[in-house]
Amino acid sequence: MTQRLLLHERALADGAFERTWLELESERLFLVVEGEPKKEVPLQVIDVVMRRYGKPLDDDVSIDAPGLVIADKTIAMLRYRPRYDVIAKDYVVYTVADERPVAELATAVTGALVFLVRQQHPG
Repeated sequence: MTQRLLLHERALADGAFERTWLELESERLFLVVEGEPKKEVPLQVIDVVMRRYGKPLDDDVSIDAPGLVIADKTIAMLRYRPRYDVIAKDYVVYTVADERPVAELATAVTGALVFLVRQQHPG
């Protein structure tokens, strides 16, 4: 069974939308940018990106949406709107076993993952 986690959606110059998501298929993780072939992304790449950019998730923030579970790691999305913000922001939340979850803006995580995966799989 294939599971998907939408990471990012952006409007292109022509007004069309481009979506980027992670896809879990038979314990293999893929990064999919709409309109491009899906590319396998090692879990270590997610780990490096989230440990580099992620910040500890505040204890009073809970994640209600299910995420992708791979071994002892979970990748989930969080839409969060603090009291002082008008527009909610999407975050990627990464949890490893008994460690405190870390979160980072989905836009930043997506940009880093797309860059790294394109370096690994040129063309």
